[in-house]
Amino acid sequence: MNKREISELVEKRLNEIGINFLREKYEQSGLINHIIIDNLLPIEVASRLNFDFPKEKELNHLNALQENKFVGVYFSEKQKLVQECLYAFQEKSILKIISQITNIKNLIGDPELYAGGVSSMSKGCFLNPHIDNSHDRNLENFRRLNLLYYVNQNWIPTEDGGELVLYPKGIKNKEEKIHCKFNRLVIMRTDNKSIHGVKEILSKTNRRKCISNYYFSKNSPLGKNYYHSTSFRGFKKEFIKGTYLRLNAFARTYAKKVIYKITRKSISTNYHKKRD
Repeated sequence: MNKREISELVEKRLNEIGINFLREKYEQSGLINHIIIDNLLPIEVASRLNFDFPKEKELNHLNALQENKFVGVYFSEKQKLVQECLYAFQEKSILKIISQITNIKNLIGDPELYAGGVSSMSKGCFLNPHIDNSHDRNLENFRRLNLLYYVNQNWIPTEDGGELVLYPKGIKNKEEKIHCKFNRLVIMRTDNKSIHGVKEILSKTNRRKCISNYYFSKNSPLGKNYYHSTSFRGFKKEFIKGTYLRLNAFARTYAKKVIYKITRKSISTNYHKKRD
């Protein structure tokens, strides 16, 4: 099965649910607009994606104060279906239908996978609350949407942890949890207020497997120009850690702005170095 065939299945599922219905759900979802689409692909396809998903030893381990996860964009021949699924979300037909749902015109894909790819999280992994980098690699387009597709079969949402958490009113206020349910797609708006993170993985036997894509646009979601690098916060009660992460984010954003003004070239971390 290739990316075109997978994109047709995604498009069929979205049309089955109803574009107008999904648009209403997205618009009514609060300060961080998002929608949840369950049973995205036929069960046999989603199950195969789970089975073929790269092992963590084949991915790059990001292990720091703010995160612990495994990421990558390179695949073996046996993982071809995962690769095709990843790029299916970059098909023009999917961009068009997601644009209709979110009412964001002229969405731009990310075929070079600047920040997209696959991520694997096993016991102890986590991702602190953060706002995503505001732009693409060359600071030409604003990041507008995150598309997160979960293929972790046999996951027990109430026991295994790993929830996507949204903080529409800030870290100190009530969080909104979204379980990483098997065969579930989450589409989420991203801007300088869209704070989100991933709770610690509790499962001893399963992995949280996510296929991630990002969309951009020339237009700012705020109607004005702005820039920030990926900026982490602490979870609630992580005051010291949170203070350090915010100061670090401020320093990195300021440094990148200065360097870009001088060189007209952005500094971007390549999380997807190919493993030998």
